[in-house]
Amino acid sequence: MTVRVPQVNFSKGELAPELYGRFDVDVWQSALRKARNVIVMKYGGVTKRPGTRLVGSVVNAGQPVRLIPFQFSLTQTYVLEMGQGYMVPTALGGRVLQAEQAITAISNATAARLTIAFNGFSVGDPVYIDGVSGGMGAVLNYRTWTVIAVIDANTFTINADTSACAAFSGCTGGTANASPPIIVPPPTVPPPAGTVPAPVVSYGGGLGQNRGGD
Repeated sequence: MTVRVPQVNFSKGELAPELYGRFDVDVWQSALRKARNVIVMKYGGVTKRPGTRLVGSVVNAGQPVRLIPFQFSLTQTYVLEMGQGYMVPTALGGRVLQAEQAITAISNATAARLTIAFNGFSVGDPVYIDGVSGGMGAVLNYRTWTVIAVIDANTFTINADTSACAAFSGCTGGTANASPPIIVPPPTVPPPAGTVPAPVVSYGGGLGQNRGGD
């Protein structure tokens, strides 16, 4: 008769292939042969790995971008998007923003026109959009857009085509500004460094070189 003893402790994580048959080792009794899409809990159990979702597109897709994990404390973790001349932090499933402003209107156009009271944006500024309801939200949400024209203090256009979307039905979140914000000019960003020439390789002892008299 064969009796199966349930294993309830997986605190040692995943076994190395060299330990698959080493049932005489203590770690074998509290480990897994394979652990895929799970997280080992500190008390010995396992739980399914949480899913992922699109938080946002990179700010400048035309330049190399690197994602750097950063842990400030046991409860504060971030992902830092490092690009040419900028750094964008992400935490708790969303972008860390300077200020969340309320969108009161979005037009249906090849270059969408947004109405935000005293927004303070200038041409070329990046704008991250979230919370737009309806079909228009499927096009605009979780993406970073660029301001391509400033109409007045409350209205600007972005490089988003909303001509085929349903009419704007509202947006959640944000606070309406009662006065123009204080604009701090951004620092000057140097151009990307040029290509670094390859170093000169020296073959010690004269290997690969013409040596007169040998």
